[in-house]
Amino acid sequence: MYDFDKMDKRLIVFGYLFRVANRLQSKMDAQMKDLTAKQWFVILVLGLFEQPPTLKQLAAACDTSHQNTKQLVMKLAEKGFVTVHNDEKDGRSMRIKASEQWEQWDKDNEQIATQFIESMFSGVSMDEVADLSSSLMKIFDNLDNINGGT
Repeated sequence: MYDFDKMDKRLIVFGYLFRVANRLQSKMDAQMKDLTAKQWFVILVLGLFEQPPTLKQLAAACDTSHQNTKQLVMKLAEKGFVTVHNDEKDGRSMRIKASEQWEQWDKDNEQIATQFIESMFSGVSMDEVADLSSSLMKIFDNLDNINGGT
């Protein structure tokens, strides 16, 4: 069995990054109605854009493949949470926009989302959150340099 006290803490963090991602998705999927955690994330990222992004822009911002993002967007469109239309200048590009149904869902579920975040960070100080945020951003940036930046 592993002796976590003697183990390289970086290896522990490495393992827990996967475990946290899996548990976060599982808990959110179980708690949210109408949306999966991944669909929710895509639509939240969509809200970061001033103008409706192309599918390519949205995929890049989500740090996921074009194909995966397209599948998520198509499911969101099926559910009425986003609208998809061809770009006026480049008919091959799809633009994605959150719908009024999303805005209503977001309002209706705001308290659930707030409670989820409160519970997730229970017992974690704001200083610890700031340190974690900073560390995760550095790790994220470092991953860009692995394999020559590809």
